Amino acid sequence: MSAQIVREVAKEAFADAVEMLAIIETLEAGNEPAVIAAVNSARTGAVAMYVTAALWSRLLVIVTRAYAASRPGDRHAQHAFDLLGDPVVRSEIEKTGHPSTLTEAIALWMQCRGDHRRQSIHDYRDKQIAHWGTQKHTSPVINDIFAVTRATATALERLAQGTGIVTLSLNSQLVDYRDAANRFWRAQ
Repeated sequence: MSAQIVREVAKEAFADAVEMLAIIETLEAGNEPAVIAAVNSARTGAVAMYVTAALWSRLLVIVTRAYAASRPGDRHAQHAFDLLGDPVVRSEIEKTGHPSTLTEAIALWMQCRGDHRRQSIHDYRDKQIAHWGTQKHTSPVINDIFAVTRATATALERLAQGTGIVTLSLNSQLVDYRDAANRFWRAQ
């Protein structure tokens, strides 16, 4: 049963990874000088600001939830990685998965967990997005958010591939999306 939960979570985590990177693509496309000029010219800056704020909120929520403490019934990435700590579960996954990719996923996840930038991102999500309060850390830098998000997405991609549940790459899922994000902002 635990191996099946890992597989299910890995599939859902891959979808989260795609969404994380799609949000980054959308934010970056909306930050192009031509887009900013068009938004300013059309006097739709307030709308663009709210759209962008919603994208940032969503990004921070899905990135930080991947690392939440694991409890029974949870369906986020940390829970899958915790279950993989059981040799019986890992052996079961490796029978139908890809052991070397799974090992890579676990190593990447441990690197992500140890990334010092993650704390400020989590704190910002807690005190500025999910709740309102005083932050313990300084607000995260955009490039740090993007770097942590991309590293998290890569670990989730490898988890999904390592379990054998997904054979696609993240990049293959974003090729058309990049174009769509650019078209969206140009239409504004």
